[in-house]
Amino acid sequence: MKSRKVMKGMFALAAISMVAAACGDDKEATTTTVAPAESTMDTMAPDTTMGEMMNSAEICSADDLVAAVQGGDSEGTLEGMTDDPVATAASNNPVLTTLVTAVSAAGLVDTLNGAEALTVFAPTDCAFAALDPATLEAALADPTGLLTTVLGFHVIPERLSSEELAGMTEVTTFTGEVLSLEAMGGSLSLAGGQATVVIPDIQTANATVHLIDNVLLPPSVTGEEMEEEAMTSAEICDADAIVAAVEGGDEEGTLAGMTDDPVATAASNNPILTTLVTAVSAAGLVDTLNGAEALTVFAPTDCAFAALDPATLEAALADPSGLLTTVLGYHVIPERLSAADLADMTELTTFTGEILPIMVDGDVITVNGTTMVVVGEIQTANATVYLVDSVMLPPSVTG
Repeated sequence: MKSRKVMKGMFALAAISMVAAACGDDKEATTTTVAPAESTMDTMAPDTTMGEMMNSAEICSADDLVAAVQGGDSEGTLEGMTDDPVATAASNNPVLTTLVTAVSAAGLVDTLNGAEALTVFAPTDCAFAALDPATLEAALADPTGLLTTVLGFHVIPERLSSEELAGMTEVTTFTGEVLSLEAMGGSLSLAGGQATVVIPDIQTANATVHLIDNVLLPPSVTGEEMEEEAMTSAEICDADAIVAAVEGGDEEGTLAGMTDDPVATAASNNPILTTLVTAVSAAGLVDTLNGAEALTVFAPTDCAFAALDPATLEAALADPSGLLTTVLGYHVIPERLSAADLADMTELTTFTGEILPIMVDGDVITVNGTTMVVVGEIQTANATVYLVDSVMLPPSVTG
């Protein structure tokens, strides 16, 4: 989950990586290589030697980086970069050649140059030289997938100074993944110590750039995010934790964001309804729910499904048009009911025609005898949703 979630098609993609086509300006990419730090940093001819390419990869300390940048082409100096948008500015910088070629390879030059305000944690050539070759090779083989995912983890969609970052513990990247921050003395550590800012606050026309000493790998690449989501959503059970998880997730899955979409689509963006969404899809009920005019849905959370007898869940999934549909239908009422409406009722007729008992005592709503509403009255475009703490089995199933 996010404090988090998805790449999901954001204009994400942003500043790093590793391929071999250069990124001159917005109009046309040209092939570039790296000149020695002591020479003028003009675009190199195709026969640039490996020795020249290695020089920038060996420039690692802050003093050496500044000397190389300030000794290069005037447009790539700290002062010169202020005039150009970030991808163009980086293409003139002699210690960002691998980053530049990677951005070009991923097709992100216009995306970065066209953004209004960015923060870019830019790995130097020295940082890329330290990256595991197997990871680099895998990224280059998947420019619109893995490479873009890694790139997006280095870009924040707002302009932040080192002083502002020092007062924060995390930022949300363009891919929606969370990047942790830790200020230690005069330095800033990123992603749990994966990288440190070497030179902060380099200004370009549309971005603040912070040079870093290692390439960052996001949780979705290292596998930490998948493990966290699989454990966390099933363990998020009380109302406060559920609301925090929902509000900290993808914008379209927040309480406010869900109002724009029909109920099945809205649920698919909610980080604690993943098992329910899988079940609804398996039963072929997505269009049925989205196409309904007005519904009330008692939606079991992932925590609720985790408490269900595994044998029951397995049997339901094995019979999607029968048992699974019967169980899911018992959670849906074919009219839109508020909490005030429910307070005047003792039973509801479900989508499948079975009767669902309900009891309201103050703010406490109990359905089917023991199932409690944890978070009530979540609005979607065509339904009012009540998150519940257990999966309800109808009389036709329990006998």
